[in-house]
Amino acid sequence: FWLKCSFVFLLRGDIVDFHAMKLACCMSLGAIAAIPSVKLNNGVEMPLISLGTWQYNSSVAEDTVKLGMKVGFNHIDTAHTYENQDGVGRALAGLDRKSYFLTTKVPAPSTTKYYDETNQYLSDDLKFLNLDQVDLMLLHFPPKTNDCATMQEQWRAMEDFYKAGKAKAIGVSNYCISSLKCIAEKATVTPAVNQVEFHIGMGPDPTGLKSYCDSKGIFLQAYSPLGDGTTELITGPVVAGIGKAHGKSGAQVSLRWLVEHNIPLSTKSTSEKHLQEDLDIFEWSLTSDEKTQLDSATSPAGTPSFMCKAETVVV
Repeated sequence: FWLKCSFVFLLRGDIVDFHAMKLACCMSLGAIAAIPSVKLNNGVEMPLISLGTWQYNSSVAEDTVKLGMKVGFNHIDTAHTYENQDGVGRALAGLDRKSYFLTTKVPAPSTTKYYDETNQYLSDDLKFLNLDQVDLMLLHFPPKTNDCATMQEQWRAMEDFYKAGKAKAIGVSNYCISSLKCIAEKATVTPAVNQVEFHIGMGPDPTGLKSYCDSKGIFLQAYSPLGDGTTELITGPVVAGIGKAHGKSGAQVSLRWLVEHNIPLSTKSTSEKHLQEDLDIFEWSLTSDEKTQLDSATSPAGTPSFMCKAETVVV
């Protein structure tokens, strides 16, 4: 593969940095094949990195997804509450359905018809995306009341959606241990994924959630992998210093830390350069000392769920 890459660049007569040559060639010859995947608890393969669309309107989401697919992303993340699924659907229209993995989410119910309202959200998601099936459907967050019965009814709707073949896998987001224990009381399908805030500064097992999920066969997936509202994990001295030693950016170091803990992640950017850099995190490694240093970092702080804590589920 790299002989072919080198031959292409020699023919052009370009004098380029090897890292730049490798990255460009990866993009030109298909970065999709280079993105590792994880096997979920039902056997579905999920690409390790996804392109997020939070805070993007439909037009920006459409343009960003098109750009992301162009540079090599093959996993797109959206949600009902983002109000941009129509744009994501337009960006994916006409593409080979096997060429991408799509994650979306449904919110907590706002009425007491928990099952019916969740079913409506699920149907609406497919309609907005103009698809018959998604790869991964998540419950976006627990209800504000943290009521166990509500979560169980929502999960029953998710199971029926999954068993009808409308999602290849189902999971949750922003669920703490008590929320997971709640739905497990009546579940016939174990969540495949729990998407939570996860980044350097929170430790490798925040609130014991990773070890708990590992014990149940649930993959933790990281959103806000660069922190929330901080540049510390992008240009801060710790990650920037480690990055310099590898010829990488501080942001790449932050993403690589998650990969080395086998944590799938969702990143986002409207910059082609940054998206390319986000994909260049798989063919190099942190040293054991660097990983230990990042594991022990306590800043920036974070919590896996903004909706619940271990003790807050109402039975």
